[in-house]
Amino acid sequence: MFFNDFLEMFGKLRPRVVVADSYPRKLLQTMTRFSGAAFLRLRDLKKLSEERNNNGLRKTDENDVKALREMFYKTPDLFQPLYASPVELEVRALTELWVELAGIKRAAKYARTTTDDPLAVEIHKVLRRYTEGLATRIHERAMELPLYRMAVERLGLKGPSLTYIVSHDSIVLKTLSRTGLERRYELFRRPWRGRGLRSQLLIQLAYATVTHRNQRYLAIYECYRRKGKKHWQAILRVAKRILRDIRRLAIEAQEATPTPA
Repeated sequence: MFFNDFLEMFGKLRPRVVVADSYPRKLLQTMTRFSGAAFLRLRDLKKLSEERNNNGLRKTDENDVKALREMFYKTPDLFQPLYASPVELEVRALTELWVELAGIKRAAKYARTTTDDPLAVEIHKVLRRYTEGLATRIHERAMELPLYRMAVERLGLKGPSLTYIVSHDSIVLKTLSRTGLERRYELFRRPWRGRGLRSQLLIQLAYATVTHRNQRYLAIYECYRRKGKKHWQAILRVAKRILRDIRRLAIEAQEATPTPA
């Protein structure tokens, strides 16, 4: 399928996501008009040539399009948004800081079980205070992100784990299939050990919804337990439902965004 120009392509296809190795400078101003789509570019241009070489493809426009498509669906982290709002960038940085701080806090908590040193006790108290304060700050700033706000208001979810997922995966939530997302978040793997950060945060979010008795997800957990499923299996089911619900909201939010005539 061929088009005379970028505007014609966008008008006929109405894509949710556009991926490219790079974008001509003359198109950048035009692209800012299309608020209903996400524009992604390849982080490292060498990856495209590596993909072609690995598949024995010659360098042609058609082969580049095929390679970029496969790369995006296999490894979306190879791409980054062409544009990101200042709030989204700030929230990402805050959640990454929270992840690091939470890990140090866990180490300090463990140290308290092996020593009665007053300094170790004080360090744990300080870290807990800063971690909780940072979580509050993250929630306040994340409420400016439409998808996070929808999850809070309509799903009853909140917290740094949710914020990390929303701010780092806002694009793939709208583009990957349900099965693709479940693979990305490793929901087909049973052991906890060796899971990636995204998977751990999603499962922590599922635990929190059950612990704090979020009725929407507690009902799913209790239903699976009544069927004889183990606690871990029921938590994984809750995690899958949370991921599907966030994906649905992400798609809904994008479809509600007006696109140019």
